[in-house]
Amino acid sequence: MVPGVFCMKKTCALLAVGLLGATLSARASQVSRASCEGARADLSGASTDLYCMDLVATPGIDNAHARVVLNSVASPFGIAVNANGNHVYGLTFTISGLPDPTTLGDYSTYVAWLTTPLLYPTIKLGEVRNGTVQVQDVDYNKFLILISAEKTADTDEREGRLVLRGGSPSTRMSPPDLLEFLIGATSNEATSTDHTHRDVADDGWLRPPMPSGVSMLPALMELDPPNTTPFAPDDTGRANIFDARPRRVVRMASGDTLALEASLVRRTIKGRTFIMYGFNGQYPGPLIWVPQGATIHVNFTNNVEWSTAVHWHGVRLENEYDGVPGVTQDPVQPGETFYYKIHFKDAGIYWYHPHHREDIQQDLGLYGNMLVRSSRPDYFSPANHEEIVMLDDILIADSALVPFGREQATHALMGRFGNVFLTNGEPEYRLNVDQDAVIRFFFTNVANTRTFNLSIDGAVLKAVGSDVGNFEREQWVRQIVIASRALHCACALSGARDIRYHKPRAGHRPSQWTFLSPSRYTGLCTRL
Repeated sequence: MVPGVFCMKKTCALLAVGLLGATLSARASQVSRASCEGARADLSGASTDLYCMDLVATPGIDNAHARVVLNSVASPFGIAVNANGNHVYGLTFTISGLPDPTTLGDYSTYVAWLTTPLLYPTIKLGEVRNGTVQVQDVDYNKFLILISAEKTADTDEREGRLVLRGGSPSTRMSPPDLLEFLIGATSNEATSTDHTHRDVADDGWLRPPMPSGVSMLPALMELDPPNTTPFAPDDTGRANIFDARPRRVVRMASGDTLALEASLVRRTIKGRTFIMYGFNGQYPGPLIWVPQGATIHVNFTNNVEWSTAVHWHGVRLENEYDGVPGVTQDPVQPGETFYYKIHFKDAGIYWYHPHHREDIQQDLGLYGNMLVRSSRPDYFSPANHEEIVMLDDILIADSALVPFGREQATHALMGRFGNVFLTNGEPEYRLNVDQDAVIRFFFTNVANTRTFNLSIDGAVLKAVGSDVGNFEREQWVRQIVIASRALHCACALSGARDIRYHKPRAGHRPSQWTFLSPSRYTGLCTRL
């Protein structure tokens, strides 16, 4: 808390920290930014504000200054994050002007600390001095760095005089409506149905529910609805809409033909039944298993109300069969058919989906995987079991699916974030595995917008491939980061000493992994 700010509510605590951040930013702007120029050769030309912090001295500490460079940490996914989705940085301090700590009091050294904008928790980074010092990696998205004079480097809590401090570049970025949101979070109107978006408004649009205890901002409630007609599929005029079935594996040899149909299905998610879409009445669509080098034929029939096509994502095939309406083919109108010839040149995991109004069609379930098996027995390392997993999310209100825009997309062109996570079409997905088993997972992110950060608590992961095939060099990872429409292959060890679960002394007891809809939006896997 900033001295002189007295608060009765939790809102004020956050505002006080905001004042602290503003003060640090103002003082940092008075320090020469030249100290950060060229600090990272890999980001030549980028603004130093993105990766460099200036620590400014507290009153009474003259001529002291520190530069902290936020270095990239190696990751096969382009950017390193932890299992909670926080960015991971390696910190390099360059410090000058620190006086002999004994001149400040009963101190013998300087120690660097990290804390959050809420000033809790505080984490010891290590002893520092004038010159260049590297400390442990940090994994917070927004943080403050403090340097204090301490009696001993062995201290676990900051007790001495504060001499330098500064905020990460991300602390300077806050939503413009942060104050309004905080007011909404502490409003006594939080139980009002008008503000929690649990009803159909007069404009016919069904709003998604707000988080429990948080009211919708009155200003946002006054915004005009999307300039389009609400759409959600229903059974009006439709007979024989069947319950969707879990996907089935279709093993195909070169020359085989698959009949593929897009149609309406009934899906039950968390006890509520919706009209959605499916390929061959399945969720996800059929898993097409083919050997590398095979050519198959697909007779596609469109029985949904939208024109559509089937795009064979990642497969190198003749352009006329790529399935992009208006580019490689005309859209397949409702009730019409189209023939595809697909040659699988490359081994790996791929998927198929529409490329016409995918904000609706893909979100409602039109997607499936293709597993192309290499003829090389050593293409992948040995595994005890393989599992093909499709990750998705969907936006559901209390009573129904949140409508889509009929004439145009209401969010991003390719879709929107959901509030219910789905694994192979289910909000909870369970897999029994033997202890000490190696499981090869093929993950596909079919969510229209969301990036998933996937981990399995208690298991060790190795990234072994993606939708371009297996990696030349496999790598141990803490989690798998999967962008929207991306695919990854990973092996998980479920169990020997230090990194595996210990075998029971007698009898056989399997482990059980459960994929759950997490409370935070990170695509989390947990082991029960």
